[in-house]
Amino acid sequence: MTTIIQPPPRTECTCKGCVDCCKQQPGALGPRDYRRIQQHLQLEDKAMAEKFRSSDGALVQDSATNRTFRVRTIVPLYDRRAKRCIFLDANDRCSIHAVKPAGCAMFDTHQKRPEAIARSLWLVREQQDEEYQRLRQTLKVADYYKPWSY
Repeated sequence: MTTIIQPPPRTECTCKGCVDCCKQQPGALGPRDYRRIQQHLQLEDKAMAEKFRSSDGALVQDSATNRTFRVRTIVPLYDRRAKRCIFLDANDRCSIHAVKPAGCAMFDTHQKRPEAIARSLWLVREQQDEEYQRLRQTLKVADYYKPWSY
C-alpha cells in the first residue's frame, strides 16, 4: 500500500515581499501544476509550452546519505525586460494566483525556516515524479535561473 503525503496548505500572501520573489525568480511547478494552469488559461499544448521552461532546479543534499544532487524543475518564463515572472502583471498582481505553481503557493516570505524547509522537502520529492521529468524534457531550457539550495 502506498502512503500518500498530503501537500502543505497553500499560502495566499500578496505582500510586497512575496511579490518581490516574483520579480527575482518564478516559483517552480509541482507535478500537477502544469495541466491545472493549462486548463485555467485554456491554452493548447504549443502555446502552453511557450510560457514555461526547463530549469536546472534546486541543489539538494540527502541528509541520510550526504549525496548531493539536482532536482530539475519546470518554471514559468521569466521576462528579462520587465524583470518579472510572465504571470505578474504591471500592477504587481499574479494573473494565475488562483492556480499558481507549488513553488509560489507553498511558500511566503513570512514562514519560519523549519516550515520552509519542510515544504521544500515535500516539493523536491514531488518534482522527482517521472511524468513531471518527462514533461520538463520537452520544454525549452530557461535562460534565466538562480538555483536555490535546500
